[in-house]
Amino acid sequence: MLRGMTQVNTKSVNNRRDVRLATLDDLIYEIDRIERADAAKNLRPLGNWSPGQNLEHLAKFLACSLDGFPDKPPLVFKAFGRVLRMVLGKRLLTKPPPPGFKLPKTVSFLPADAVSVAEGAASLRAQIERVWSGAAFIPASPFFGRLSREQWIELHLRHAELHLSFVGIEQDSPAA
Repeated sequence: MLRGMTQVNTKSVNNRRDVRLATLDDLIYEIDRIERADAAKNLRPLGNWSPGQNLEHLAKFLACSLDGFPDKPPLVFKAFGRVLRMVLGKRLLTKPPPPGFKLPKTVSFLPADAVSVAEGAASLRAQIERVWSGAAFIPASPFFGRLSREQWIELHLRHAELHLSFVGIEQDSPAA
């Protein structure tokens, strides 16, 4: 959470950006866009995490999907994920998750308290590079169960759409 800020109910943030990502290339473009806006001082957080924290969270979650999740989710959490996958089916891979889900404070993919945009962007780019280089995803998500490589990528793109929608860009900076 951003220091000195009161907790935002992310379910009720109505000025989020509409972020659509079809490919990992689109995600790289979005990272570039955020970095340009940061350099121009045109970024603002719309939720509880800074833009750098959002980028780092995405990087850490992607790393866990490649290397394994060090923490075991509670059985209830696992069961809920499986039921959610059965009920929502393909929606999980076609639409971003709803805002407002609170992660347990113990999960390994929470961001650090202070992360710059440059740090978060570099970390996320490094993980995307691993995927492009052919790194294998773990066979099963601890929350959703077995996923193919394509499903893992779609899951990460939808997850990025959610988190990057909370990175406010005051005005677009021209492409470099």
